[in-house]
Amino acid sequence: SIKVWKQPYTAKKDDKKPYGIIVLGEEISSVNRQGFFRDLVIWPYFDVGSFVVVDQAVAELKRLLDGKVLTTTGGSMFEIEWVHTGKDFQDDDLNALTRRIEFRIPLLK
Repeated sequence: SIKVWKQPYTAKKDDKKPYGIIVLGEEISSVNRQGFFRDLVIWPYFDVGSFVVVDQAVAELKRLLDGKVLTTTGGSMFEIEWVHTGKDFQDDDLNALTRRIEFRIPLLK
């Protein structure tokens, strides 16, 4: 349902909503040290009002991404795993409602 996606730190207060921000984050070592995880964080942003639309977007994003194996244009494959969903948040700087959704991508060394 979110058609517009932005890079981190590019959104402005007056941008038309809804939109999402994708943050490719840190690399974290795995317990067995044979690989690592790459953080992937998604923030769906909606107009201030009801958090119901945020709930729906979070459920949709988890359904679309959790456990899915994606293939890059170069043929590399990777899986996305859902890790955590944060609490409701009103972002006054962007005049929007949002919630942090954390995923991770397992990778081998």
